[in-house]
Amino acid sequence: MNSTWVISSNIVNSDNYFKYNNALLSNLIHTDKNIFYSSTILSHTISSQNLLKNYNITNDIISRKVTNFTLIFLVSIMTLITVLGNLLVIIAFITDARLRTYSNYFILNLSIADLCVGLVCIPLYAHKFIFDEWYLGYHLCKLWLVFDYVVGSASTLCIVVISYDRYQMVSKGLNYLSDITIQRALKFVFGTWLIAILNYGPAIILWDWLPGSEPYQYRTCDPPFAKNFPYLITTALVEFFVPFFSLTTLNLLVYLNIRQRSRGLIRTNTMKFTYNGLNAKLSDVNLSKEQDVRRSSSKYPKSTSLARDRRAAKNLFILVFAFVICWCPYTLLTLVRAVCKQADKCIPSLIYEITFWLLWLNSTINPFLYSCLHVKFREAFYRILCFYKPKYRHQLPTELV
Repeated sequence: MNSTWVISSNIVNSDNYFKYNNALLSNLIHTDKNIFYSSTILSHTISSQNLLKNYNITNDIISRKVTNFTLIFLVSIMTLITVLGNLLVIIAFITDARLRTYSNYFILNLSIADLCVGLVCIPLYAHKFIFDEWYLGYHLCKLWLVFDYVVGSASTLCIVVISYDRYQMVSKGLNYLSDITIQRALKFVFGTWLIAILNYGPAIILWDWLPGSEPYQYRTCDPPFAKNFPYLITTALVEFFVPFFSLTTLNLLVYLNIRQRSRGLIRTNTMKFTYNGLNAKLSDVNLSKEQDVRRSSSKYPKSTSLARDRRAAKNLFILVFAFVICWCPYTLLTLVRAVCKQADKCIPSLIYEITFWLLWLNSTINPFLYSCLHVKFREAFYRILCFYKPKYRHQLPTELV
């Protein structure tokens, strides 16, 4: 009886043992399956993440290439228009003797400054803008900065000289014509470049040598005085604010003078003439016969005079408006960035870059604003581009356009 119970007990224990082992084995197999499934899912997740990462990198590369290609295309178009437009003005001045007048030397000077912008400033900055760093070395960086700031400042001063010349011509008439000489024009031209060079040249070249100055980081090729607010406000006065107020005042005086004369508020013996698209009168002209004055005046009806006054006012507005639009945003943002501790947070880099390119756009449109409105320049352009010799209309000695 006892032996039977022992055998039965052993059998029961054996069954329990086998059941326990089977359960343990089943749990192990289930755990291994979970581990296998988990590892499989993890590997698939990692693979998906790698694929997504590679896809994003590929998209970034493609997007960057498309952006660079677009920028290169736009910069090339801008450079081409700037160079060809200003080069056309220079060639016209050299090849057409009628254009080599006192006032046109100032337009020539403006075109030379703007040509330098198209040949040097825009292409070199495009390299920095596209690659987001300057790779052309320290000395070329300094040379580019000198060119960029000096020719930009000279271009602005040329515009002021042109407006001053127009004001003098309209207000003084023959008295002004009797005083002008080519030597005087060259002095004005030399003066614009001298002021521009003194304004920026020494600061760009010698700033690194000043006591307490930090080592210059030419990889960014930013001007060394970019954070010096007193210097920036001084240059802004010379380069923008003084020219802006001078330009506005001179052109306003020209317009008021023309308007006053056209309404007959100044009644003197006069002879009509035009100058660079501006209608005006020469006062106190000594003519031998009174009928000569009447005959000259009868050729210009009052309605024609008023129409020319409106066109002159429109042209003057375009000149001032173009200068303000191109120069004002950059000048103001430069001053704001100088006083900000974190410039990129005060002014987004993209906005600042846009104002930079807008600044150079002035050199692109200047040939059209200051030359294409000039009849003789247009005739010279036709002759150069179309191999066409226009029939010049008869003009009075004082008629410049």
